[in-house]
Amino acid sequence: MDWPSCFASAGEEIDGLAPPEAWHYAEAISRFHDLGNVLPLCCNCHTLYDGKQYTDVTESEIRGYRDAAVRKPEALSRLIDFVGTELRGRPGRCIHKVGSRREHTHTADPVACSWPLTWISQGYELGLVAEDPNLIVMSAECGFHYHVPLTTTEIRMCSGELSECGRGGRVWKRRRTGRRSLA
Repeated sequence: MDWPSCFASAGEEIDGLAPPEAWHYAEAISRFHDLGNVLPLCCNCHTLYDGKQYTDVTESEIRGYRDAAVRKPEALSRLIDFVGTELRGRPGRCIHKVGSRREHTHTADPVACSWPLTWISQGYELGLVAEDPNLIVMSAECGFHYHVPLTTTEIRMCSGELSECGRGGRVWKRRRTGRRSLA
């Protein structure tokens, strides 16, 4: 469903009761980003599907492409890498100024992980991912790391010793080539 359809359906009555208006936006976002509604498309296909002038491109056809794509473990592996990168911290994000100069850090963005974690957990539910779901991501900031059970949308920050925590999951690391991998 496109955004207007998701928003309109979020306000529909259920058993004769209309949900509060404040609830519509959150429910619409949830429906819009649900794995069952996501269509991973290249730019050209996205234009064909969203462009109302291309009536020969059907929703059924696009859903067929989507269903084939989300059943590929490499699609979920890329999402896991995205989560690792976001929690590790992307270099060069400016978070504040020190005097007259900007301080560049490796700022983590756990909020950016919420929807990818939803898709990953749904992938585990569907049996599309077989690897250990207990992920540990080292922060670029010294002294802590994140525990990410990929079967949920939970992210826990931990200041414990990695040697102790590492036994309960796999540690996400960057490869020297700049690509990310799981150890």
